[in-house]
Amino acid sequence: MSLVADVLRETDRGLSPQRVAASLGVPDEMVRLALEHAERIGLVVRPGGSACGGGCPPAGERSPACAGCPLSSGRAG
Repeated sequence: MSLVADVLRETDRGLSPQRVAASLGVPDEMVRLALEHAERIGLVVRPGGSACGGGCPPAGERSPACAGCPLSSGRAG
């Protein structure tokens, strides 16, 4: 399987990007890049797309729509 497929499988299970990285034995940055690639090619759609304005807001400013987004989970705010 490809790294993107592995990352998507793990995030579908509800794991944060940091836990996915640990589970797969890859750096956090690789998981983030895999998720960004999946978003670019249409495999991942951010919930409440307009709420995040194309980027993840700081942790204290995230909307409830960000709760299930694997791209914002655990990101530093």
